[in-house]
Amino acid sequence: MDQYFYNTGTIQKLNPRWSTTGGNAYRNPRGSVLLTVVIYLFVGIGMVLVILDQATNHRKISTQQVNLDQAMYVAEGGLERGAHYITTNIAALVAAAGTTTNISGTIGGGSYSYTITRVSDNLFSLVSTGTVGAVSRVVSITRIYQPSFAECALWSHVTGGIYFALGDIFYGHVHSDDVLYFDATSGGPIFHGLVTSATNTYSIQNGSITNIEFDQGLSLNTKFGSMTNVDFNSVATNSLKSIATSSGLVLSGNSTITFGGNTVQITNPTKGWTNYVYTPPTEGIIYVSNNGSTTGSKAGTVIVNGGTISGRLTVVAENNITVSGNVLYTPDPRVTNSTAALGMISQDNVSVGTNAPNNLEVDSAIMATGTSGDGSAGSWGVINYSTGSARGNLTVYGGIVQSTRGAVGTLSSGVLSTGYKKNYSYDSRFLNTPPPYYPVVKGVVRFSSWQEGPRQ
Repeated sequence: MDQYFYNTGTIQKLNPRWSTTGGNAYRNPRGSVLLTVVIYLFVGIGMVLVILDQATNHRKISTQQVNLDQAMYVAEGGLERGAHYITTNIAALVAAAGTTTNISGTIGGGSYSYTITRVSDNLFSLVSTGTVGAVSRVVSITRIYQPSFAECALWSHVTGGIYFALGDIFYGHVHSDDVLYFDATSGGPIFHGLVTSATNTYSIQNGSITNIEFDQGLSLNTKFGSMTNVDFNSVATNSLKSIATSSGLVLSGNSTITFGGNTVQITNPTKGWTNYVYTPPTEGIIYVSNNGSTTGSKAGTVIVNGGTISGRLTVVAENNITVSGNVLYTPDPRVTNSTAALGMISQDNVSVGTNAPNNLEVDSAIMATGTSGDGSAGSWGVINYSTGSARGNLTVYGGIVQSTRGAVGTLSSGVLSTGYKKNYSYDSRFLNTPPPYYPVVKGVVRFSSWQEGPRQ
């Protein structure tokens, strides 16, 4: 039934949700308070759970980042150990028949494994993987190699006191085991590549060394190989004669060669050949040995009549090589893309003959080692350079490696008097792609092209 209450002279109907306990009317708040508390409780618990989840994720991310950093350190440590292994075992790696070497180990709390891959005869890559926990990182060096002597614009064991002077411009590495002589008159020579000497001094005249342009510096007390290490005819499988036996052509006694694009005309009395047409393989090598004597017709001497080179070929002689005509690449790599390459390697001298034409050009990497033991100096030069008249320019496009610097002409008051005037240019292609089987600088290993990730 309805209830009423008296309020200041007025009778009012009582709401059933109100209480009149103690004679006072009021609304009961217990239900709403409880609901509010429950809501706040759930909100609080939710916030705590979110904070805990965020903290857990941060810990996971932090741990993962630490492992990533440590895995990189381990991978780089493995890379350093792999590089050291290659440096100390390069001869065995080059001679080995296998193509890969796999080694693993631990550094601190992580593990590494590296793989050495033989890309080509003298080119390797190194890939190292470092692992910490469940995280791995990979780093690699994609180009590891022994430089060849063909990377030198000029290399000499003995300089013979010959000065570098005004007009001499070099674009490749210039090295001497002997003292380097510079003439700074009017600025002197220009070197666009590194210049090194195995001695701790140099000789300068008519000015200061600061007047000479060294784009990549002058480095003293720096050794760069020895031509006594060039293996001509040992029984080793990587000697030049062994390579020619298995992959090229071996001749004996005096031989005459004329280049004809992708073919070679050969005259060799021992074989009974007169202008025999020989087609070298893609990576060709012709080796001419002594036939029981180092003199006369039995000596392993090569006369190069000249001609054009379209392929890739190296000619090796156990005696002298004499150039009697222009030797030209076709197509010319100075004008368009060309893979043509020639190497001429002599155990004695490489010389320009007396019947060579004026303004001679020789496109080749030239190497005169002087290691036959018959007393030859191992020089690149011109026979009878100091007699006769001026013969114009001697253009060499390639590089010259010689035991003793040879002379090509004489000057009188700065004007050519006899022989030729030098016009030498380095073939920069030989830095990465030397002529076939060109000798490497033993004891030297180069590393380049570091990257994160495996070899591409």
